[in-house]
Amino acid sequence: MQVPHELAIGDVYYSPFLLVIVLSLIATWITIAILNKTRVSRLIAFPSTTFIAIMLLYMVGIDHFFLPF
Repeated sequence: MQVPHELAIGDVYYSPFLLVIVLSLIATWITIAILNKTRVSRLIAFPSTTFIAIMLLYMVGIDHFFLPF
């Protein structure tokens, strides 16, 4: 099975890492919305750093498990 090394939209080629970034951003927004709904976010001291950390965890997970290259 051959895995593509780039994504093609029309005649423009994109890195697969762009897809990983977009998916992790969406997953992080959903996670933050859940944290806000359950009021767990009030216990977080640095929300912006926490957002970046959660996004980084999703990026590593998606890249490692779902889009291996």
